[in-house]
Amino acid sequence: MSDNSRVRVSIVGIVVVALFCTLLARLWFLQAGPENSLKVQAIVDSTRVIQTESPRGEILDRNGRVLVKDRASWAVTVDRDLTAATATRVLGQLAEQLKIPVKDLRSQYESQRQSLLEPAVVALDVAQPDRLAIMQDPQDYPGVNVKQLTVREYPQGDLAAQLLGYVGEVPANELASLKKQGYEIGDEIGRAGAEAAFESVLRGRPRRETIEVDPRGQQVGAPVNIVNGAVGANVYLTIDSKVQRAAEDSLRQGIESARTLQNVNVKQFRYETLKAPAGAAVVLDTSDGSVAAMASFPTYPPNWWVGGISAANYASLSDPAKDYPLIDRATQGLYAPGSTFKLVSALAMAQNGIQDPNQYVDDTGSVRIRGSTFHNANNEALGPVNLQTALTKSSDVYFYNVGYNFWLTWKGGDTKRGLGIQAEARRFGFGSPTGIELDEAAGRVPDPSWKSAYAHANYKTAREKRDNSIWYPYDNLGLAVGQGDLVATPLQLANAYAAFANDGTLWRPHIEYEVRQDGKATPTPKRAIAHLSFDPTLYGQMMLGFQGAIADPKGTAYQAFQGFPLNTIPVAGKTGTAQIKDKGDTSIFVGMFRANGRQYVVAVVMEQAGFGAQSAAPVARRIIESMNGLVAKNAPPVQAIKQGND
Repeated sequence: MSDNSRVRVSIVGIVVVALFCTLLARLWFLQAGPENSLKVQAIVDSTRVIQTESPRGEILDRNGRVLVKDRASWAVTVDRDLTAATATRVLGQLAEQLKIPVKDLRSQYESQRQSLLEPAVVALDVAQPDRLAIMQDPQDYPGVNVKQLTVREYPQGDLAAQLLGYVGEVPANELASLKKQGYEIGDEIGRAGAEAAFESVLRGRPRRETIEVDPRGQQVGAPVNIVNGAVGANVYLTIDSKVQRAAEDSLRQGIESARTLQNVNVKQFRYETLKAPAGAAVVLDTSDGSVAAMASFPTYPPNWWVGGISAANYASLSDPAKDYPLIDRATQGLYAPGSTFKLVSALAMAQNGIQDPNQYVDDTGSVRIRGSTFHNANNEALGPVNLQTALTKSSDVYFYNVGYNFWLTWKGGDTKRGLGIQAEARRFGFGSPTGIELDEAAGRVPDPSWKSAYAHANYKTAREKRDNSIWYPYDNLGLAVGQGDLVATPLQLANAYAAFANDGTLWRPHIEYEVRQDGKATPTPKRAIAHLSFDPTLYGQMMLGFQGAIADPKGTAYQAFQGFPLNTIPVAGKTGTAQIKDKGDTSIFVGMFRANGRQYVVAVVMEQAGFGAQSAAPVARRIIESMNGLVAKNAPPVQAIKQGND
């Protein structure tokens, strides 16, 4: 054999040996290597985990009245994978059987508010005869099933709809992250209000069963493992449902009454009534920041969300023509606080030495500053006023001078004192979320830095940016009387006055009273945000000014409280009227009072409802009367005042 032949034979031999070794290795791997992983895969392929949601906890008021609870409901569902023709036929048959308009069934079937991966719930609370008719003739109802669901129920009707919130199916775009918390497709989760805020305790622990299945996916035998579920905890809110009802009824009646009054700001020789489309009322306990009531108007039936909200109802909640009833205006509505902000301006004035509280200013009805004239409401001349009487009569002229003196101080280089109103506002919590458990807006406290940043972000040319960045005197004048770019929520306004009323503690407002589970109650601790200090003499002067606004014949809210027993139930407060460009005035009132041995603050804000004394003050009075047991069962509705001032 030649050398070349031997080399070729050697190469062939090496290849054969290599192939043989590879074959042996593969055989060993198949015999021994994947044994454990194949066992695991076999288990995965032959088992399924079935998760069943446990009932959610109840939501109750502080006195144990149930606001939201679970109940059983027989529902009709329709599979999503039906052909268009079959779906149309089935929905038509269901409409005839259930006596429900077919458009309503289709709205539910096509609703994007329900999971598209699960059968659509098209009807709830289906009567037994209808259930039997559907179940007895399944061939007539392809893709239709009857099953029992657990749904939310509202024993108090429409009460506190925005505050309570609602539950809905886990959104598809959040499922990946929520799976880590044990949520599955079709599970319900709190989507707004208290339902969302306390989701972690309201949601029960799901029951999980691990079952074996055959290749067809059918269960084989009893479950191999069961993890029992648990009912969710009950959450008691700080809300008193009776006070909540009084606040909602009073606010609604006040808005309806305001709509009958003439809008005196219309000058085009035509008669027009106040629009008064919306408003809010907040009642806070000044001793701990707990919310006794929080009303928002317009409102809606919370049971619209049960079983998945229909497209028509959801469109109604999002309709500008219906003034967005889904918005909780108490925590999310942003309003210029008007003269109620003079609480802050007065404290800032004295603490920064801008103007002596005892100094009198001659209020002639207007003041001219740097070529522009600024007026009181209705150009009313109030005569000589100091701080106390300026609060009682709500003298804008007095506070325009305060704002201008702040601007001069700032312009003169003393930035810290010159921006004293802004600093005091932030001390009271304006411009920041209060920390309540609900969704809320932060509000805004404008200053030169904010104005410059806004101008550079929203104007195009260099000149526009420069001109709109300047902090002018009128910026400070508007701020001093609660106007301009200043905005706050009704809750922030109520909380600021609560801090003043309780002599300096700014509490974190809260709606959680306690959580109860398995017979054990866990009270919610109260938490202070800040502790403010006031000069006793200044505090006394201001409180007398606020009391005068109610009790003094020249006080702005005097007419609204005529006949109220101030000798036994003292009330101090402040009216406010915020002028809004291209809209009617915002009517505002904040009152400090006692009821049932406790001290409270009530804040009422009503959009396009005229002067604060006209509309908001009468609403606040009715709430105060209700909390003190002064309203007869068949009392007439709240009546707005035809003439008002600030």
